[in-house]
Amino acid sequence: MNTPAYDAPSAAAARAAPLTRRFKAAYGAGALADGVVSAGFGFFLLFYLTAVCGMSGTMAGTAKLVALLIDGVADPAIGLASDRLRSRLGRRVPFMLLGLFPFAGAFGLLFSMPDALEGAAQFAYVTACLVVLRLSLSCFVLPYTAAGAEVTDDYRERASIVSFRLSFQNAGILIGVVLGLGVFMSGADGLLDRQSYRPFAWSCAAVMLAAGLVAIGAVRRAQPRLHGPEAGSGHFLGGFAREMVELSRNRSFLLLFATVLTYFLAYSAHVSLALHASRYFWRLDTTAIQLILLSSTLGPLIGAPLSAFALRHIEKRTLSITAFLAIAVFLIWPPLLQLYGPVTLTPAAATAVLFVNGLFVGAAIVVGGIGFQSMLADTADEHEWLFGVRREGLFFSGLTLAYKAASGLGGLIAGLALDAIHFPADLASRGSGASIAPEVLEKLALISGPLPAAFAMLSPLFLFGYHLTRVRHAEIVADLKGRKAAATP
Repeated sequence: MNTPAYDAPSAAAARAAPLTRRFKAAYGAGALADGVVSAGFGFFLLFYLTAVCGMSGTMAGTAKLVALLIDGVADPAIGLASDRLRSRLGRRVPFMLLGLFPFAGAFGLLFSMPDALEGAAQFAYVTACLVVLRLSLSCFVLPYTAAGAEVTDDYRERASIVSFRLSFQNAGILIGVVLGLGVFMSGADGLLDRQSYRPFAWSCAAVMLAAGLVAIGAVRRAQPRLHGPEAGSGHFLGGFAREMVELSRNRSFLLLFATVLTYFLAYSAHVSLALHASRYFWRLDTTAIQLILLSSTLGPLIGAPLSAFALRHIEKRTLSITAFLAIAVFLIWPPLLQLYGPVTLTPAAATAVLFVNGLFVGAAIVVGGIGFQSMLADTADEHEWLFGVRREGLFFSGLTLAYKAASGLGGLIAGLALDAIHFPADLASRGSGASIAPEVLEKLALISGPLPAAFAMLSPLFLFGYHLTRVRHAEIVADLKGRKAAATP
C-alpha cells in the first residue's frame, strides 16, 4: 500500500506549535469511550455476574483475569504493530477503526447474557465476550493514547493533553453511572433486575461508537504532527523480541510499570466491590449510590486546575507520589470510622461523607494520573535517546499490560474475597429486603476499603527512583533535535 512520504522537519515544526483546545477536546473524546467501559467493568460487572446472574465470585473473577491476561500478552504486539504501521489512513488510525466496533458490540453482548446459561456455559460466554472486548479495546486505546504522546514535544503541553484525556475519561464514567443507576437501574430493585442491564449496555455501546469516531477524526487530522515509522524495521517477530529486551533495560519505564501494577491492583479490587459495600454495608439506596459514584467523576473539576498550577512549581514525580498516597488515605478511613469510630453514620450522613470523600478521591486520581501519564510520554523521549527508536505504542502497551494484569488480579481478589467471607450469591432471587449477617458485612467493609488501601500505599514508593526531571527532559529533547539536524542532508 502506498503511503505519503514522511517529512520529519515539517513534523517537528508542527509539534512545536501549540495545540488548540478544539483539537484537545476532539482527541479527548476517545477517552470518553474508554470511561464508559471502565464504568461498566469497574462498578457493575462483578455485581451483575454475582448478585444478578448467580455466578460465584471466584468464577466471575477468574473470567475477568483470563481475559485480561490474554489481552495483556497481546498488548505489546499491538503496540509495536501500531508503531510500525504504514498506511494511506496514516499512523494509528487503522488500528483504532479495527477495534472500535467490536469492543462496543462485545460490551452490549456481555450485559445481555442469555437467562438460560449457567455453570460452564455461563463461564464460557462471559470469558469469550471479555476476551473479544479487551482485545478490540486495546486495538483502539493503545494507538489512541500513543498518538496523544506524539502530537507535541513540549513538557507542559503533554500534561495538558493528559488532562483533557482524563477529564473525558471521567465524563465517560459519569455517563456510564448515570445511564446505569439514574436511568435503567433506578428504583429499589433496579440493580437486581437482570433485564435492566441490556438497554444500559447497548446505550453505552452507542455512546462509545460516537465518541470513538470523533477521536479517530482528530487523530486523522493530526497526522502532520506525528512521528513517522522508521525505515528498515526488519522482521516483526525479531524486532519485537529485540525491542522487548530494550524496554526491559529502560529503568524509568520499569519504575512506572511497577507503580501501575501495584496501584491498579488496589483500584480494581476497590471499585469491583463498590456496589456491594454501598448497598449492603452502608445501606444506601440507588440514588445515594449514584451520587457517591458520580462524586469521583467530578475529580477533574478540582484535579485538573490543581495539577496545572502544581506542575508550574514541582516535578511530575512529586505530584504523583503525593496524589497516590492521598488516594490510599481516602480509601481507608470511612469504613474504619463506621466500624470502630465513636459514632455510627446513618445512611443520610454516610452519603454526605462518602460524597465529599469521593470528590477528593477523584481529584487525587486526576492529579496523579496527569503527572504519571505525562511522565510516560517523557520516558518515550528518553527511550529514543537511549536506543534510537520511538516506541510510544509499545510503551503504552507495556503500561497497559501492567494495568490489565493488576486489574485482572484485583478483580479475582475481589471475587475470592466475596466467597471467603461467604457473601450470598442469590440476592436477585431474595430481593432488596434480603438480610446479611453482621459479621459478613464487617468483613465486606474491610475487603472493600482497608485491604485495597494497603496496596495503594505501596505504588508510589517506586517513583522515588524515577529521576527524569524537567531539566533532564529538556536536555534530552535538545540532544535529540541536534542528532536529527546533524543527520539531515
